[in-house]
Formats: sequence, C-alpha cells, structure tokens
Amino acid sequence: MKKRIGLIGAGNRAKGYNLPILKLLADKAEVVGITTKSGRISEEFECLNAPVFKSVTAMAKETNPDVLILSIKSYAVLEVLDEVLSTNIPFVLETTDNSAVYSKLESATAPVGVLEQWPFLPLERFKKQVIESGVLGQIISVENDFRTYDYHGSAQVRNYLPGFTPPKIVGLKGFSNIFKSEYYVDKEGDEKIPALERMKVKVGIFENGTLLVYKFSDRHKNMPFRNFKSLKVSGTRGSIIGDCLLEGDYKISVLDDEGTSRDAEIQKEYDGEYIKSISCELPGGQIIEWKNTYGQLSEHQLATAHLFEEMLINENIIYPPESAIQDMIIAYASEGGASWN
Repeated sequence: MKKRIGLIGAGNRAKGYNLPILKLLADKAEVVGITTKSGRISEEFECLNAPVFKSVTAMAKETNPDVLILSIKSYAVLEVLDEVLSTNIPFVLETTDNSAVYSKLESATAPVGVLEQWPFLPLERFKKQVIESGVLGQIISVENDFRTYDYHGSAQVRNYLPGFTPPKIVGLKGFSNIFKSEYYVDKEGDEKIPALERMKVKVGIFENGTLLVYKFSDRHKNMPFRNFKSLKVSGTRGSIIGDCLLEGDYKISVLDDEGTSRDAEIQKEYDGEYIKSISCELPGGQIIEWKNTYGQLSEHQLATAHLFEEMLINENIIYPPESAIQDMIIAYASEGGASWN
C-alpha cells in the first residue's frame, strides 16, 4: 500500500528538489494534499493531482495523510510547527540550527525525522558500508579537517562510527576565534587582500572511546593556502581519507593478510552525469558496492530520496532530532563543555 503524503510548502525547494524525488517514488508514495500560504500552486505541481489548502489542519483533516513533509525554509518552520505537531502525524523537516525548533520537537507524540543529507550522500553511504564491513578494524578516530560546513561536518564524521545509532559525544574541548589572513595570490594570479576568518578547532571523545577531531573555518573554500581539506576515519586496520562528493579525491587503505597496508581499487560507474554505482575490491578479494536504486538524481537528491524512503515509507527514523542535537553540540558547543543553546 502506498504511503499517503501531505506536502507542506510548494516553493522553489519543493519544486526543484523534492518534486523529482517524489515522482521517482510514485510507486511507493503519493501526495494526497498540498499546503501553501496562498492556497495556490505553480503548474509544475499539477501532475500530482492533489488538492491545495492554506491550513495544515484542514489538509490533514480532509486528506488523512500518513506522513508530512515540511518542504519550507528553516526560518519558516516555527510558523507552522505548532499546527503540524497538533496533527499527531509523523513528519520530516529540513535541517535547522534553531534550538527553538528542537525544543518544540520534544513535545512531539509522533515520529519526527530530520532531512540531514550530508551523511547520506552516495560516497558517504559507500564509506559507511566499508566501515560496517569491519575491514578498518575498530574505529579509533574521526575527523573533519576543514572539509565540511559546521554541523554538516559533525553529522558526517559521527556517521563514521559503527552502529545504527552512533554513540553520543561525552567530552569536548577546544577554541574558536577570528583570524586575519595574510595577503595571497589566487589561481588566476590576482592578489587577495586579508580576509577575516572564523575558525573552530575541537577535540572530543565519544562514549565508545572513539576520538573526535573537528576543525571548521567559515572560509574553508576560499583559502587556497590551506593545503588539504578532507574527512578522515582511522581504524586499527585501515583508514579512509578524502572528500565526500564524487568529483573529489579519496582513498581507502587497509592491511592485507601479511600486515602490509594496501590501497583499495575504487570504481565509479555513471549513466551520463548521474552516478550508478561505487565499488571497491579489498585486499583478499572482498567486493563492497553501493548502487543507485533511484535513477537520475543529483547527489544531494539521492541522499534525500534515501531519507524519504527510510523515514517516510519504511518508518525507520535514521536521523532523528536527537542526532541533530548531537551534531549541533559538536559544531556549536563552547570551550569547556558539551552544551548548545
């Protein structure tokens, strides 16, 4: 039986991002109602053949959806959140760093999922398969080395810890400051004036003993003299280091049966510009493969499709508000404690 979905919001995010995903999932889910402030939708949504409402309450009452998707900008979530919670219908919402939203979600009586795409990108899901296979041994440390923005970076490295629900952070120390860069010349040969840069450097430990190293700069994409920007996971028998997006470089190194470190051979298969599969052959012949089961979607849309299917269709909340709060703590907690306000 198809899941009945109520779509809250029909703006640019829903049109250009979520609508293609919902079309590909049409055999598993159908949109039975749409809510917008104006009570109107653009012609792109007419293919859904769903009635349009101004009120979440009215839409929920008249269409009886199984689940709701809040496809609205994060700053607008608080405007509708009380009404959404009052329906007692499971729902998902985009990632937000607004602590007031998470405070309200504590009163939710139905399951809630957060659409944090970065840990579920194709390359990140492939890395997770490698980690879960056990070839890296016990995970010793995970690190965001200036690669990914704030809580997205903490979400990614926390997902490298084994298990369905990664361990909580139990200790966190570090500093944050504002620095002024030196003059430098960019790749076009133009001289750049000094820029102000917010930087955070933290070290923590998870409840299972894994070390966290977390480094973030709000100008990490604009400082060419910062040599290497990467995500890292290190275990007792191997490591993964590199990017999280498919065009970036990365490598997997593991010990073979003789105790020699060897790089795994990695293959990517595409259908035009769209990824079809990622695979590697490990020393000893073990094959690990991630496959695109959704079709022609961008990397971030593939991550969202996975979250939709797991949390909306399979009712498997793989990224709950509690996970978002853990990632906010890592990203925003001040020196001396693991708290976030």
